[in-house]
Amino acid sequence: MNKKLLDAPTGTYRFCEVIVVVFILLATVHTLLLRQLGGPALTTEDALFLSQTLMGHRAWLTMALGLFYAYCRITAKDCSQLLTVSCVLAWFIFIEDTLALDNVLFVPEMLSGQLTQFSRPFLLVALTYMAVESRRRRSDG
Repeated sequence: MNKKLLDAPTGTYRFCEVIVVVFILLATVHTLLLRQLGGPALTTEDALFLSQTLMGHRAWLTMALGLFYAYCRITAKDCSQLLTVSCVLAWFIFIEDTLALDNVLFVPEMLSGQLTQFSRPFLLVALTYMAVESRRRRSDG
């Protein structure tokens, strides 16, 4: 079962993996740029500190989940639970950002922020597909 997860992912699954990797890179670059440049949407020192802290934690969480997924794939371990948790977290964070933090975390003038915002729906679809596909394969195996 575990060998099947590593050896035979579909082309669509691999394409989704590429989308996830690209998003992780974009989000990390954007977080680093925000840390160095700050953001014009943030007018107080506290708002700047809180947004940078939140973005930093999210970047670390995203990178940690990505590295753990890579480890699971390389060692042929089942990653369906990790993908399910990552998918649910991504959707919750998206909903939270949309409802409460719109225009706080991303500076629209920055290209990195625009690219991250643009790629986020693709990430959500890719993670959802990967989670469903890995659960299906796990139940079939």
